[in-house]
Amino acid sequence: MVGRPHLVGITALQSGTSCLVRETNSGEIRYNQVLGVRGKEILVTVKGAFSVTSNAIENLTVTIDGFPYKPEEEVYGRQMATFKDVDSVPPPQSPPPSKSAPAKTVPAKAAPTKAPVRSR
Repeated sequence: MVGRPHLVGITALQSGTSCLVRETNSGEIRYNQVLGVRGKEILVTVKGAFSVTSNAIENLTVTIDGFPYKPEEEVYGRQMATFKDVDSVPPPQSPPPSKSAPAKTVPAKAAPTKAPVRSR
């Protein structure tokens, strides 16, 4: 069964980290590049479960629909990380409606009043 589409974000923590994203069900390669710019996120759309293969898997961060996601097991070095439960990742919540603060009003300055003159 193919799950709903997910937007997967891959970010390299170190330049030169390779990344291959493959859909599990179809075997289709969705991304296969060396991530050259450190910190620049690439976005890939996948349907269902997927795997990420890298030359330094610990140097990648993965988000699914904007949520940080970890592989099911600890992986290091030249390995593949599988993301089997991607179908169960809930869709992102819509942001709460913004509440605009009431405009601050500055009280009008009262005209100074003269103190009553004391009679002598």
